Amino acid sequence: MPTALFEFFEVIAEELTATPSRVITDEDFRVNDRDSPLLENLIRDLKAVGPEDAIRCAVVKLEEHFRGKGARFPFEYLPETGRFTAADPEFLSFVNDMRGIRTIGKRAHDFECTVALRLDHRTTGAIHRVGHPRDTKKTRAAFNRHLKTLGFDATVLYGREKDGGFDILWLLPIGSVPHKPIVSVQCKNSEYNIDDAHKSVATAVASFTRHVGLQTTVHVPCVLFNDYISPTMLRKKPMGFVPLGLTDLAPLAGRIPVELI
Repeated sequence: MPTALFEFFEVIAEELTATPSRVITDEDFRVNDRDSPLLENLIRDLKAVGPEDAIRCAVVKLEEHFRGKGARFPFEYLPETGRFTAADPEFLSFVNDMRGIRTIGKRAHDFECTVALRLDHRTTGAIHRVGHPRDTKKTRAAFNRHLKTLGFDATVLYGREKDGGFDILWLLPIGSVPHKPIVSVQCKNSEYNIDDAHKSVATAVASFTRHVGLQTTVHVPCVLFNDYISPTMLRKKPMGFVPLGLTDLAPLAGRIPVELI
């Protein structure tokens, strides 16, 4: 199950996708005039004093989360009136769409392609969506030829492998092939699961041993879930990959900051 905070965010995204500005109060969360399980969970998780306070606290937590991602907050909220207004309708619509396909296996290809396109809002460099099934490089030979242009040798795929564990490869805008670092983004059209994340990066990391210019440890493996990844969801031990969620695909709040210390 998604966290209560993410579930709240998805409800707001759904409402603002339908109506860009509207008043949303605790009454809108009630089911058949009964208390709302979602608000009850928010009260517990955020230690709020009541339903209205839970909504205010949830918005504050969401703002902190987006700020920590360096991302633009997608809506405005006036606690005096309970009015929510879309500040980034496109991103809210994206979140709402992803909610509709989560855990649907046959939509995994659509999720990966959408993530690749959304990365354009966050990155510079080159994005290659190379996961199976592919739209153009359908055969093993065609796939290997394409990876060779990215700095790999000609034998990344063996046996029945379809994509070498790769979904999206982001070549950073520094260096030149084959001495150009790569970020591998594994896409999981599901809720966050640490065990699934570990499994999803194993094959990709092995495939990086076929890179001819840089050692495996130079490249960065990531796993992006159709979810909201917050520090409270993660293990305390250091991780061998970067955990990502939908909010990592929100547009940047501004230019990349430069700090001279």
